[in-house]
Amino acid sequence: MLCCLYLGALVGALRAVGPRKGRGAFLPDMALVGMLLLFLQSYAAGYSDAGNLRWYMVASGFLGALAAHGLLAPVTAQVWRLALWPGLAMARLVGRRALQPAFAALRARQEARRAAKAAKTAAEKQKKSLPKEEHLLYNSNV
Repeated sequence: MLCCLYLGALVGALRAVGPRKGRGAFLPDMALVGMLLLFLQSYAAGYSDAGNLRWYMVASGFLGALAAHGLLAPVTAQVWRLALWPGLAMARLVGRRALQPAFAALRARQEARRAAKAAKTAAEKQKKSLPKEEHLLYNSNV
């Protein structure tokens, strides 16, 4: 049981490095659950007395993984934040200095285009006139 706990802790430590929530966490979760089951089955086949995977091996492996992930995930999240902080700060600065004025100019150009199109449409509507009245022919035989 202790070996299965260690195997679970190893997988939980690997899982702590990945994303914690959202779509990005699904694939690492599935891959590491499969890895844990593979490790446990390999241990059971090679080293346990019966050679079969038992429920208590699976339970101790998952508890080990849960404990290791619970202990290491906050630490690794903080490390990722500190490692990525300079890059994120630079991206925010570039966004404020370069991209916001460019997007503002693009929005102004789009609004000017819309206003010109609306003015053209309004001018075309004024030019339209009613069709000329045709002379009505009267049929006296009716």
